[in-house]
Amino acid sequence: MIEPWVEAPHIWPTKASFFSYLRGAFRRAVWEKWPLKFEFKNSVCEPPPEGYTGRAKTGACCALTGEWTGKSAAEIDHILGNASLQGWEDVVPFLQHLCASVDNMQYVSKEAHKIKSYAEKQGISFEEAAIQKQALSLCKTGQEKEWLVERSVVPATSAVKRRAQVVEQLRKEVNGKK
Repeated sequence: MIEPWVEAPHIWPTKASFFSYLRGAFRRAVWEKWPLKFEFKNSVCEPPPEGYTGRAKTGACCALTGEWTGKSAAEIDHILGNASLQGWEDVVPFLQHLCASVDNMQYVSKEAHKIKSYAEKQGISFEEAAIQKQALSLCKTGQEKEWLVERSVVPATSAVKRRAQVVEQLRKEVNGKK
């Protein structure tokens, strides 16, 4: 069997890098152009609800958050996602996964889709993933110290500990225990 990472290590230094490349190529060639996906997205879209003030002309409710989302701010997600592509034996199952039926599709906002993907990769709940991503985003901006002080929390001395403090505070706020 061909091993491109052995034949061209200057292009793919590892087996994982080759299958990561192949995964992206298959997603661009199949999932991004999958006709059933476009048909499904168009079938669920409708005019915005009363009181909507945005620019979107059509959209639908996000299957993960329940919020109405304009068509351009939404994606179609696999309900059962995260197919593996780590070796040649995974190629056919991965392609079958990309050729999803409408029974395995849901309309979701782009942000909710990122959160769901993160949750699946980390093996955590959607709610916990939303908290973790929000904490990560806050810590990347370097504003976590001020954010913690505003909430009467003394910031820890290390970035790792401050992130844990932010996560804990966000959990309390989500649960209504400010």
